[in-house]
Amino acid sequence: MNSCAGPSPGRFVRAPRNFCEAAFVLARVCRFGLWLLALSCFVSGERLAVCETEGTVSETIRQHEYDLSTQGRVFLLKEAGSASFFMLGELHGEKEIPALLRMIWPPMWQAGYRHIAAELSPWAANRLEFRPPGASEPIRGLWSQAEATFAASFNRGRGAVLWGCDIEEAQPNLPIRDLAAANPGNRNLQSALEMTRLGYRRSMARELLQRLREATGVKDLFAGGVSLRSNILRTLEIEIARLGADTRLEASIRREALMKELFYRHWQSSPQPKVLLRFGRNHLHRGYDRRGVSTLGNFVAELAVARGLQAFNVAAFAAGGRIYWSGQLLEADERKDDPALEFLASLAQYPATVFDLRPIRQALHRIPEIQRSLLEASLVYWADSYDAILCYREVTPIPH
Repeated sequence: MNSCAGPSPGRFVRAPRNFCEAAFVLARVCRFGLWLLALSCFVSGERLAVCETEGTVSETIRQHEYDLSTQGRVFLLKEAGSASFFMLGELHGEKEIPALLRMIWPPMWQAGYRHIAAELSPWAANRLEFRPPGASEPIRGLWSQAEATFAASFNRGRGAVLWGCDIEEAQPNLPIRDLAAANPGNRNLQSALEMTRLGYRRSMARELLQRLREATGVKDLFAGGVSLRSNILRTLEIEIARLGADTRLEASIRREALMKELFYRHWQSSPQPKVLLRFGRNHLHRGYDRRGVSTLGNFVAELAVARGLQAFNVAAFAAGGRIYWSGQLLEADERKDDPALEFLASLAQYPATVFDLRPIRQALHRIPEIQRSLLEASLVYWADSYDAILCYREVTPIPH
């Protein structure tokens, strides 16, 4: 037996039996120690670089945050002036975004903006802007009548300011009523009208869709240049997809596709002036959002690149307060929903703070992806998705 073969593996440590065995053990210990030292230096060095980057990001963010009531307003209007598409990814059910619109829309109109693409159906947008005589049913949704009237008040022409670019999510029963009124002899449409006489529920969507598809010889109506019958059908198809847990992603993809289609149709038929887009935050991300959906915002950003234009998008979030949404008063603190939102809220110096996210993109991307903390990964997501983000320290619910 070779006396320098080294110790056999065993459960307990024992003293080496001879010089050769002692030398073998010492060599293994030294090699293991050097490996640990190298690993420690590598990890420490990498983490040190990450920590340094985090410090750089924090410092950069502090240098590019603004009070919305003063320099933040100046910052947003300057970016709007340079862009052809200004995208506002809003909250829902609070007073702050309507107040922001009142603050920035007049100077944006002066800067050449003539349309607001809205999270409304073409039917609802048309009703809000050109309220027909005798229309008594209030339009419920993301826009109030007062907001629509204000947005259109600068217009001296005959064209529409509001572009409806969505399904009729809030009140599908009302466009069904209008279509049925234009076709009093159509049994299928009259049946759909009777079914929704007391209002609409999503559980009705499948049967309503069947009745509208079976309706033949329909005299169609047009709202905002869009077929009313087509918009109702698309609405019901998406509503049906929302009913199943395994088809909700499909519903989101189909809805975004409709938003893109309607926006592009409006934009092509206009002299292509500057456009403000006001949609919920989930609809205006650049790239793919966390659901894996390419949103309207991504489409508009790419449209801008293809046409040699500029796009600027800003998101809003709440660090406290309440909203009134879907008939309920809800807490609006988003800090625990996302580490980046919590981090940005901790840096916000003002009741409404605007952060320019563009200066931190490159610093964040210098952190290797496998080395990013949850906070860093979240900051990368928001900085890639939006040019700026607006933090409201506390939001207040709309009247209810």
